[in-house]
Amino acid sequence: MTTSKADRLPTIALGLLFLFLPALFIGLALAFLQFSEAVLLAELSTLELIELYVIELIVFGGAIVVLYRLAVKLGVNDR
Repeated sequence: MTTSKADRLPTIALGLLFLFLPALFIGLALAFLQFSEAVLLAELSTLELIELYVIELIVFGGAIVVLYRLAVKLGVNDR
């Protein structure tokens, strides 16, 4: 079974979206918290920021798996 580059493009785009979306949400959350003066970025260490990213990555991965299983259970299929 061969796949062309055009067939792989949606998969690559979804993979990149999955990789960078948690970082975008962390940025938005930190911007809101800094705007509301609840946290200062100088107070957060690099390790804490990495920890936040990994936690969000796991949460997004779990949500994607749940949505996929729900779609399979409901019979959503594009083939």
